[in-house]
Formats: sequence, structure tokens, C-alpha cells
Amino acid sequence: MSRRACLGGLAAAAALTPASIWAASTNVIDRLSLDGAPGLAAGVVRKGQVKATGGKGIATLGSKTAPDRNTIFEIGSLTKTFTACLIFQLQEEGRLSIEAPIGTYVTDLPKAWQGLPLSQLLSHTAGLPNYLNGENFRAIMPQDLKPRQLIAMVADQPLVFTPGERHEYSNTGFILLGMAAEAITGTDYWDTLQTRFFGPAGMTSTGPRNRVKTGTRLASGHFWDGTAYDTAPPRAAPGSTWAAGGLLSSVADIDRWSIALDEGRILTPALRQKMWRPATLNNGSPAGWGYGWQVELIDGRTIVSHGGSTAGFSCWYRRDLSQTLSTIVMTNQNGLADPKAMTEALLTYKL
Repeated sequence: MSRRACLGGLAAAAALTPASIWAASTNVIDRLSLDGAPGLAAGVVRKGQVKATGGKGIATLGSKTAPDRNTIFEIGSLTKTFTACLIFQLQEEGRLSIEAPIGTYVTDLPKAWQGLPLSQLLSHTAGLPNYLNGENFRAIMPQDLKPRQLIAMVADQPLVFTPGERHEYSNTGFILLGMAAEAITGTDYWDTLQTRFFGPAGMTSTGPRNRVKTGTRLASGHFWDGTAYDTAPPRAAPGSTWAAGGLLSSVADIDRWSIALDEGRILTPALRQKMWRPATLNNGSPAGWGYGWQVELIDGRTIVSHGGSTAGFSCWYRRDLSQTLSTIVMTNQNGLADPKAMTEALLTYKL
């Protein structure tokens, strides 16, 4: 296995420690509006250097303590970017092809699913029905299910559209991608992420709930029901979203991840370029998405990003490839404040 990632994990961690970084973050992140969120944590990395990191508001219900760079949040679908990185890393090693059908790697799938290429699963253009939706997510989130149980929820449903016809977000595809990775490596999905990504990048607070030592660092979730916050929403179990959304993390760890990506210690520049290119539909038009990431061209700059939401948390991670600039905002709420808008606000400051 190719692993430039094995080098420099401790250096990445050390980059977060100088007191000057914390001082800088106080001036910048304190100026962000909470926008109704109980609390937030945020970080900015430019060209491999942490420029700001910290938080404001309250981390847990009834406390007066603000979140900080080490506070742990559920990051939901931001997990998909790690799954995508894993799939592309396995392709670089010659162990799979994203143009191969999912049936090559995962057995006993519905006939209509077997021929879907991994590229369409990554770009949400396969037409797969979504097992997780607005009606059932609160019920499913606390259930620690197996991947086969998740796909069984929609296995008898027809495809939503002809594969490649359009883009429509589906968690189901990323469950299948996680299953493909396990079949190829012969290793548990969470173990694979730890070995290939989290350990080498120095990420000590990232993983599924049953593997991360949260202690008092775990933020408490809040779910906006339209009039008030539900302060006891269900916590996300690792198996409820698995390779599509089962991770917890901290801003400090995502900052470390940004540095590892910037330095090419996780994926080669050529491989990142392949992952961060726009996907196309059958008719040749852009899908409005990349491969595991949203890809946009803004003022001539390529922006790749992804958000995450659970029953009580939401976040947004944005990478400006032209400026080697990454921003992450995590909030301990879902349904009211917009972490994507918060990351945009961070860009107004000169860092």
C-alpha cells in the first residue's frame, strides 16, 4: 500500500500548538455570528499552516463553556469525503476501478444495482433510492445497524431515474462504497480509515462514536423543530449511516487533515485532481458534483466542499484549491444556523 501519509503526522499535530494561533483565532472567530446556534467551532488553514482555530457560544446544555478546537462534534455526511478518498487511494493501488460496476466488488445486490459504476455512486448520479430521508432519519440515527440492513431498506425499490441522467443525493451509494472497500481490503472500514488516514494525519479525535474517547469534550446536540430547539435529539450510532455519515471529529483534527492533504501525505496531487474534477451526465452536461465532493467554479477558482448534518449537529468543510485555503465550521445544532454561510464569512477576513 502506498502511504506517503506515514510521514509527518506528529508534525501536523504540532502545527496546532503555538499560543499565537490561539490568540489569532480569538480575534477572528469571535467575530463570527452564531446565527442562532448554541455554539460553534471553526478553523482556517492556508498553505499547510493553521491561521485560526477556536470557538464561541456554549458547548453543552446548561454550561457556560464555549466549544474550542478540541471539542468533538458529529460530522455526518462529511464522512463521505473520507470514503471517497479511500476509494481513490485503492484505485491508485490498482485494487479497484471507479469505472467498474459495484457488482464486481459487492455480491447479492438487486439486479438493477449490480451494473452501476462506482463513479456514479461517488457523484450521486446512479439513481439509487435513498434509505435515509427527512421522514425517517430521527428514527434511524440511534440504531447501530449493519450495512446489509441499511441497503435492505430500499433494495426492493426501483431506481429513481436512469443512471447518469441527473444528480440526486443518496446515502445508499456510499454504504455500497464502504462495502466495496471492505471486500477489497478484507479489513473493517473503521480500521482502514484509522490506519490509512487518521493515524498518519495525527487525528486523535476522529472516528465512530464507539471508538472515540469523548469524555467531557463531546458537544451536546440541538435540533431546531421550527419554533424551538429539541435539546435531547437522538445521538447518531456508528451503524446508522456508517460510510455515509458515521464519524465524529473536532476542528483540530480537520485542520490536521487539511494539512495532510495540502502536503500530499494522503493522496498524490494527481489523484486529488482526479477526485476533485466535475462529474458529467450521460448527455455530457456537468452533474454539479464531483466524486465524493461538491465541486464549483467561483470567480475562476475551483472550490471543493461538503457538509454534514445529523439530528443535532451540522458542519461545512470548504477547500479553495486555487489558494490552498481550507475552512471548517462545526455547530452543535441542525435546522437553524447555516455553517456553510459561516465558512463564507470566515473568508472575509485576511488570514
